[in-house]
Amino acid sequence: MSKRVIVVGAGLAGLTAAYELVHAGFDVQVFEARERVGGRVQTVFFGAEQHGELGAEFVDDKHTALISYASQFNLMLEPAFKYPDDLCYYIDGNFFTQKTLLSQQQDSLNDVYQKLDQLLEQLADPAQTLAQWLAAQHSIHPFACKVVRQQSYGMYAADPEAIGVGFFAYSGTSGDRNLRIRGGSSQLAMSFAHFLGDCIHLNTPIVRIGQQEQTVAVSLKTVQGQVEVFADWIVVTIPWSVLRHLSIEIPLTEAQREAITHLPYGISVKTLLQYSNRFWQQSSWGLVVAETPYQTVWESTVTQTGEVGILACTSSGTPSRNVAGHSVELAQQTVSTLKPNAPKALATATHDWSADPWSQGSYCYFVPRDLKSWRSDLPYSAGGVIFAGEHTAPVEYCGYMEGAIRSGQRAAKQILAFAMT
Repeated sequence: MSKRVIVVGAGLAGLTAAYELVHAGFDVQVFEARERVGGRVQTVFFGAEQHGELGAEFVDDKHTALISYASQFNLMLEPAFKYPDDLCYYIDGNFFTQKTLLSQQQDSLNDVYQKLDQLLEQLADPAQTLAQWLAAQHSIHPFACKVVRQQSYGMYAADPEAIGVGFFAYSGTSGDRNLRIRGGSSQLAMSFAHFLGDCIHLNTPIVRIGQQEQTVAVSLKTVQGQVEVFADWIVVTIPWSVLRHLSIEIPLTEAQREAITHLPYGISVKTLLQYSNRFWQQSSWGLVVAETPYQTVWESTVTQTGEVGILACTSSGTPSRNVAGHSVELAQQTVSTLKPNAPKALATATHDWSADPWSQGSYCYFVPRDLKSWRSDLPYSAGGVIFAGEHTAPVEYCGYMEGAIRSGQRAAKQILAFAMT
């Protein structure tokens, strides 16, 4: 029996699916529109042998699928942050660490997180945005409301007026410890790619997905012109923000078409600033949640050697639209607000994920009610087409590298099951 599989997208979901299927003896071809593998994983390198992440960065200690692959590829994990100890806040023009928070402020944060945990325990998906839910909680202190609003941008790249409070509640399901892949997140993507070798075809975007009886096909843009490639199965891992603009000629259910058409993606600009010294360490910065043009700031070089250091700054949701085009200037302005008289950065790098044609957003989020309605009965296959990507992962892993990896594993298992029937 033929075992031909096309994988669309060489992000972590596509690379994982291809890796597992090649191990199982399938003939796999991976087509990637970008000139590199990794998708929304993108490590960049600076002078002084330092690096930072313009894309996905953090690994929770509960991300067992990623940790397992890291072990297989002899990649080391190193500490990034510990929650909540390393959280800092810049609210109403004042800077707070965990040690300098007033008792009323800490109690108010505990109160709002407890209420969110109750939603999670009830598996609730209220018909309220996070902003509406906060406004209805009259007992919550304004400080806690402001922190949670900024966390909506920082965690989900979404406005609190858009994200469903039921989905936001899942932010509390991560582990207590954040880790990074030593040498950069791209090390994992490159490890998969090294194994897959010539199976991967870069600079090859697809324009159409089709199916005829038992055969599926994709139309590709190549330097020779448009060509069509046939297989027994297709694993589609690209974001639905991109997929919805392609020709999809397969038998989708109404719920699938609705989800592909309307699933929202956060918008985000991430900027890295390298400085000659780590002046922020004097103020015990960890992960700063701030009312500034960039809502989150942290150090990327905690375990990297030398006096030089890199700060990562993210601006998300509607505020990021004001950052686009002035990203480096406003990132340095944000750092100067948090630390007056901060020096000028030695080197910079920035990426606007909403302007990236192959992502058209950062990662998915859910509006009120869609979490329950789409996740309860939405199948991730249609004929010979299997959908994967962080947007199809278990909800607690959406937006994470772990979610992409788990979805790739699930897609490979589905094809293995189909092949045995």
